[in-house]
Amino acid sequence: MALRIMYRRSLLKLMAASDIWLVGDELACRTGQEWAQERSSAVAMNIVTASDLADCLAGSLARPRGPEPWLISMNSTAIIGGDVLERFDGRAVNIHPGRLPDFAGLYTVQWAVRLGESETAATAHFMTDTVDAGDVVRATPVPIGRYDTGLSAWLRCIRAQAGILKWLLTEIAEGRELPRVSQDLSRRRCFKAADALGDQLPSDLRAVEAERWVRAGNYQPLSSPTYRPTLVIPSPSLTLLLDEVAVADCAAAMDLAPGEARAHEGKLIVGCAAGSALELKRARVTVSGGLPTQWSRAVDNLSRSTVRMDDRKGDRPAHADAAAMEVPQA
Repeated sequence: MALRIMYRRSLLKLMAASDIWLVGDELACRTGQEWAQERSSAVAMNIVTASDLADCLAGSLARPRGPEPWLISMNSTAIIGGDVLERFDGRAVNIHPGRLPDFAGLYTVQWAVRLGESETAATAHFMTDTVDAGDVVRATPVPIGRYDTGLSAWLRCIRAQAGILKWLLTEIAEGRELPRVSQDLSRRRCFKAADALGDQLPSDLRAVEAERWVRAGNYQPLSSPTYRPTLVIPSPSLTLLLDEVAVADCAAAMDLAPGEARAHEGKLIVGCAAGSALELKRARVTVSGGLPTQWSRAVDNLSRSTVRMDDRKGDRPAHADAAAMEVPQA
């Protein structure tokens, strides 16, 4: 069912767009509704879910009206097919959570953290038959800090997307021609869902890469849309969900093989590739059995660190914002 919102000013000031169709997540819909309430416009705005879009377009009463309908997609979990795009005759824009052309596809904010990028972007681009490959309309830089997690970077990106959405709605409603810059598709990287899967700490990562992998998969207090950073230690039997790790100094590596763990001075140290190692800072125990005293002490320290961090979450804006949100599974 489409939610149809129309605000009229004057018949003498009709906009070039006849109506706007908005497809997206909860934030996109809420932002669109706020925009419609803040201004008067002769443009009708239809807010639909991705699953309902094709049916709505097929209906005799709900389909696009007039000569200039527009489609805007933001954080939609479905690929919009060519038959739908044809109905809008090139007037279709997607607001992508990632820098283009090098971060096309799925989970691109998480990948930016994982690959050590210092910046990503929220990018509006025209939609074509190739995912995230159309001309760029507008890009807002999104910084990624040294300690950002997958969640905190994603929250910053969706705020930038919401700002682009309001700008885009205004430009379309005012009948302005949108800027467009072709992408250099020779630099294109497109990430797939399968690329991000796998909960177990990869043994081929150096410690600095493994630390980023843990941060990228940390969506606490929400669930990660892809993997849950996990360490499985066969002996003694211990499985940990990793929330925070740090690169251990050279002395702490202790000639550990990748994936091998050792309790040392109240800390758990895990070997990584190329003779590097991680020190576990915060983790949650899911499986535990028959731990030696030194291991029990190290695990207790991890649990206490997790409790202290949970007590401080109320002071962190990212977690406060996240409390009422869900991470899209795309």
